[in-house]
Amino acid sequence: MKADFDINYWLQTRDISCVTQSSTTKGSVPTGTDLVPRFTNDTEIVIGRIEATHTDITPDYNDWLKIGFALSDEHGEAGRDYFHKVSRFYPNYSFSQCDKQFDKCLNTNDKKTHINTFFYLAQQAGIDIDCSDPSSRVAPLVKERPTVEKPTGASRAEIGSEDKPTGSEAVGIDRMVFKTPQLPAEVYRQLPEILRESCELFEGGIEKDVFLIASLAVISGCLPNIEGTYFEENYTAHLYAFITAPAGSGKGKMKWAKYFGQTIHNEMLEQTYRERADYESELERYETLTKPQKQDTVRPPEPRKRMFYIPANSSSSAFTQALAANNYSGVIFETEADTLSVTFKQDWGNFSDVLRKAFHHESTSMFRRKDNEYIEIREPHLGIVLSGTPNQVHHIMPEVENGLFSRFLYYAFIDLSEFKNPFISHQPINYTAFFTEKGKIIFELYQCLQKLTTPVRFKLTDEQGLRFTEHFKAMLTKNKMLLGNDLDANIKRLGIITFRIAMILTALRIIKKDTEQVTIDNQGKEDQNLTALNENSHLLSNTHLLNSPLICSDRDYETAITITTTLEKHAIAVYQNMPNYGLKGIRLAFYEGLPDKFDRQGYLEVAAKLGINPKTAEKYINLFRTKLLNHEHNEYTKIAK
Repeated sequence: MKADFDINYWLQTRDISCVTQSSTTKGSVPTGTDLVPRFTNDTEIVIGRIEATHTDITPDYNDWLKIGFALSDEHGEAGRDYFHKVSRFYPNYSFSQCDKQFDKCLNTNDKKTHINTFFYLAQQAGIDIDCSDPSSRVAPLVKERPTVEKPTGASRAEIGSEDKPTGSEAVGIDRMVFKTPQLPAEVYRQLPEILRESCELFEGGIEKDVFLIASLAVISGCLPNIEGTYFEENYTAHLYAFITAPAGSGKGKMKWAKYFGQTIHNEMLEQTYRERADYESELERYETLTKPQKQDTVRPPEPRKRMFYIPANSSSSAFTQALAANNYSGVIFETEADTLSVTFKQDWGNFSDVLRKAFHHESTSMFRRKDNEYIEIREPHLGIVLSGTPNQVHHIMPEVENGLFSRFLYYAFIDLSEFKNPFISHQPINYTAFFTEKGKIIFELYQCLQKLTTPVRFKLTDEQGLRFTEHFKAMLTKNKMLLGNDLDANIKRLGIITFRIAMILTALRIIKKDTEQVTIDNQGKEDQNLTALNENSHLLSNTHLLNSPLICSDRDYETAITITTTLEKHAIAVYQNMPNYGLKGIRLAFYEGLPDKFDRQGYLEVAAKLGINPKTAEKYINLFRTKLLNHEHNEYTKIAK
C-alpha cells in the first residue's frame, strides 16, 4: 500500500535526486520547461502508450508524488483521470487511495513540479515520449526499458515475482490482449435462418461478430416459457454481453440488433398507453362520486409502465419497479456503457446487486420508505447488452472479484481497418426496413411462447452433456494452470452461457423458413401448445417443436461451443486489461507462443522473445507437462483440448 501523503516530508524533499537515463549518473528531476518540447495533447498520447504496454512508472513513492503534482499543475481537476490511468499498473493500486492522493496534490501544489517531470519519469520507464510524429497517435510505442539504478526514497512494494513481467514481457502481453480471434466462418453457416440472413448484411468478421453477439443477448430476452435445467436449477436464455473496443472501432453495428426486440418494446408501450387511458377514464368517474359512494368503491389502481428495454440510467427503485411491471423480465441495451457506470456511482442508482442476482434468477426485494412500498422481484429474468471502451469496463467493474465481471460474455477487439467509403452500402437494401421486419418475426415468436400453458423444457442429449462436461473441465484446468484462480468464476459461468446460447439457437429453429430438424420427445403426451401457434404466419408448420422436451441438435450444440470457446480468449483479454491485472498472464503468453511441436531450444527462443529467463521458462514447461504437454525424448507436443 502507498504511504499517506505527508506535505512536510514533500516540502523538505521535493528536490530529491532521481536516476537519469545513464544508470550511473544522478541528477535532479527536471521541474522546468527545458527537458523536452511541448506538444498539443502530449500527456494523453504518452498515457496511451503507458496503458498499451501496462507499464508501471510509479514503483517509487517519490516519483508517484511528483507525477501527481505534475498532472494537477498542468491539467487541474482533469488530471485526476490521468493520475488513475498512470497509477493503476502499480500492483497494490487502490482507487480510493489514489483519489485521495490526487486531492492532496491538487490542493497543495508547490508550483515547482511541472508536466515535464511526468514526461521524464515516463521516459525513464521505457516509454517513448516523442509526440512529433502524427502516426504515433494511432499506434502506441514502447522503447526498451533502460537499465537503471533502483530509485531511492520511500519505497513502494517490490515487484519481484517471476509471474509479474516488466519491460518486453509486458509488451508481449499487450500484443496478446489486442489480438483476439474472430468467430470462425463456420459459425455463420450453421446459424438459424433469421440470424444467418441478418449477419450477411455486414461486411467483415468484426462487424458480423459484434452484431451476432449483441443479437443473441437481445433475443435471449424474447423467449419466454423456454427453460432448461443446469445443476438442478431452472435457467432461461437470458444473456449478459459486453462489446468493448477503443473509441471509433466499429461497435456501432450492434445498434441493429436492438430491432429484434423493438416491436416487443413498442407493443408494451402501446399497452401501457391504453391502460393509462382506461385508468384516467375510470379515475374521472371515481372522482365524480359522492363521499359516501367513494367509501364503497375501490379507487382505480394506477397502471405500471411496461417496457421491454429498461433504461440504464434508471434509479435503483425505478429499475426494480420496471422489472416488476414487466413480469420480472426485460433487457438493458446501452451503446455507451458509461451511462450505467455513472448510474452505479449515484446513491440512488446502484443496482449492481440486482444485476448479479438476475443472472441466476435469484429473487430480490426493496422497500421504499417514502411511499411505504415493498417490492419483491421474484426470479428476475434479465438480458444485458453493453458496449464501451476498455476504461468503461473498468468503471462498471473495477475489480474481477465483484462478481459482475464473470457474468458477461465479452467481445473485445481493436479495429485496424482503413477508412471505408461511407456512401456505399455492403448490401443494396434498406437496413431499417429489413431489421424492422425481422423484429416483427421475433415478436410473433414471443407472442406464441407467451401464450403457452406450460414452459417448454430445453435439454442437451446425454452425449452432448458428457462432451460439455469434459470440454469445460479441460478449459477450467488450463486456465487454473496459466492464470491461477482468478478466472474460475468466468469459466464456470461460461458453461451456463453456452447452455443459454444453445437454447436460443434451438428456439429460433421454430421460425418457419428454417429447415433444421429439431429432435423432440413428447412421450405420447398430447400437444397442448399447438393452439398458440395457429395465428402466426412466420412459424413452422411442424408446430410440434414446442412440445417438451426440446432437444438441442448437434449443429446448434457445436455452434454454441465454438462461440464461447472463441470468446473465452476475449474474456482473458478483458481480464488482463483490468486494473491490478495487466501484468498477469505471462505464463499464458508463453504457452500461447509455443508451436504445436517444439524442443528445448524452441521454447527457450519463445521465452527470450517475451523476456522470460531460461530458468523460469523451464519451470513453466515442467508445470505444463502435467496437463498441457506430452513429452517424449527431447520433443514436446501440445495436448489438443
